[in-house]
Amino acid sequence: MSFRFLYLYLFCACFMFHGFNAVAFAKTAELKERLYFEEVGESVILFEQRLRRKWDSAVIADLDKDGYEDLLTTEHGNMVKLYWNNGGSFSKPVKVIGGDSHGIAVGDYDDDGYIELIISMGGGGGKKPRYPRIFEVRADRSIHGGVEFPIHQRSRGRAVKLLDSDQDGDLDVVFSAFPLLSQPQGANYLYRNENGKLLFQDVLPQAKWLGYKTTIVDFNADNDPDMFFHGGDNIVAVQGGKKTQFYNQTKEVLGPLTDTTHVSSMTEIDFDNDGDMDLLLTRARHQFYEERYYDALNERFAFFVRRQSFQFDDLKVRGNFRLENLQMAYPHYDVFVGKEKRLLSFDVDKHGDKNLILSPEEAGGWPEERGQKGLYIGYLGNGYWRVGGETESPTAGVVHNVISVPSVTEPVLLPAKFLENKNGKFVDITKQSQIDIPEQTTSAVAGDFNNDGWQDLVILKVGDMSKVNKPILYLNEKGKRFSLQKEHGIETSELGVTGGSIEAFDYDSDGDLDLIYSNERGLWHLFKNQFTSSQNNYVSLIVGESPKHHGTEMGAKVTLSACGKSMQRVVGSTSSAFSHSIKNHLHFGLGNCKQADKTVVSWTNGETRIINMGELNRRYKTVQSNK
Repeated sequence: MSFRFLYLYLFCACFMFHGFNAVAFAKTAELKERLYFEEVGESVILFEQRLRRKWDSAVIADLDKDGYEDLLTTEHGNMVKLYWNNGGSFSKPVKVIGGDSHGIAVGDYDDDGYIELIISMGGGGGKKPRYPRIFEVRADRSIHGGVEFPIHQRSRGRAVKLLDSDQDGDLDVVFSAFPLLSQPQGANYLYRNENGKLLFQDVLPQAKWLGYKTTIVDFNADNDPDMFFHGGDNIVAVQGGKKTQFYNQTKEVLGPLTDTTHVSSMTEIDFDNDGDMDLLLTRARHQFYEERYYDALNERFAFFVRRQSFQFDDLKVRGNFRLENLQMAYPHYDVFVGKEKRLLSFDVDKHGDKNLILSPEEAGGWPEERGQKGLYIGYLGNGYWRVGGETESPTAGVVHNVISVPSVTEPVLLPAKFLENKNGKFVDITKQSQIDIPEQTTSAVAGDFNNDGWQDLVILKVGDMSKVNKPILYLNEKGKRFSLQKEHGIETSELGVTGGSIEAFDYDSDGDLDLIYSNERGLWHLFKNQFTSSQNNYVSLIVGESPKHHGTEMGAKVTLSACGKSMQRVVGSTSSAFSHSIKNHLHFGLGNCKQADKTVVSWTNGETRIINMGELNRRYKTVQSNK
């Protein structure tokens, strides 16, 4: 009997095990038939698990030209890090430069076969304007240089963008900056390239207050790059002319849309595959103003303050006082506790998150005088705590177990806009496209994530600092409208953060687009695309320099015709407001189309080449130079 019982037990256990696996397998198969992403772990990339301020999107480029795109990330006020792509997994981070770094552009502007990094440096709030710095990365993965580049005038550097403004095949550079009082014309400088040397050409038009964000896009499809300056009270459209000339064509290109405020990013997307680039505009206020959030369900109070004296409503807290993701910036990092203003010390550097737990005994009382700038925390009795202080730079954090209901700030609504390109002029079709995002958004990326032949959108919300922030995924319904997919797996657990930046690239060259994104005051995240539907095909093309005269690949356009559709991609296209990747691994989803009929590459110097991509679901390359 005991043997028969054991046999029955083992049979039932085996059935339950395989039944469980069958359910799990069915769920996995279902996820793969719809678009779904999953965050990769340390075996793929070793991001620092320290929450820090960011500046902009990750920069993507095949720096060592081994066929895999590498990554550069910026932690504002901390350092720029480089992650080498080793065939689908990444090296440990390599420090490029420390300090107050801003936008980064990558490209071989001196035509020596090695890629340069041009890094815009901050200006100490206007008190220490600086020059950009230039590094060179070689095929053996060594990094050289770091010398200052003496631009027209020292500046509070913001963006660095690359373009071939005169169609001669080399890279010119645009620098943008927050202008000093001594720079009434603005600080947007154009540098032309003459035989590998960058020479000052002109001061470009400037947008109104905080309008230093920069987007390069050929909006009139004449193969001469144009640009937008945006971010503050308006948008300025600057159109390329003969050679290195540029003209302010704002009214002609945008009409009433020029008064669109707080445009945080511009994402070019050929929504309807008609050959011209439409635009998604995300919109968000700069975090200059006090923000207070309360999540009653999870009993969390979150705050953000800057350049002000502040004192929040007294908070009734269950148990000890727990503060998560406290972030403070130069010059005020001090935290004072209790009536005696005891200065707290931390065993981590100043440029990232700090967490603390205080008992009532450790923080009793509230100081009468608070002359030193910083954050003050005091216990008042009966479970009530007080938080206040004064800081110049951003200060933010999340208080847990708050059972009172503190006052909060009302959210500012800045709806995203979707603009259709009609012969170089833009019209608002947000409602028709069925994009409906009334809240603030910080960044977006376009890509054909499900390989159906139509580019989709992933959009980052500013979000509620007391809650987990979840991006928005819009699927392109054959160029007619977008549909919202609510469950997509792109979700992180950080608190006290707001939306940051996002980019797409196929890091493991498996035929679908993956995502790298960050939260402001949060972490970097790499999400692998898990969509593996066998019905949808793809091709990808690595665009190198032009074959005859070795003209730059930046700005090259690829037009692919397949099954009656025409799709266009541009090397270097990015929604990053400050940095410029040299994303030359261009991805085309084909849906159930069985062949790519014709693929034409057009370089900025006028050279063209037809690429035969007869076999699907693989990568191709254009002709590479012999340098």
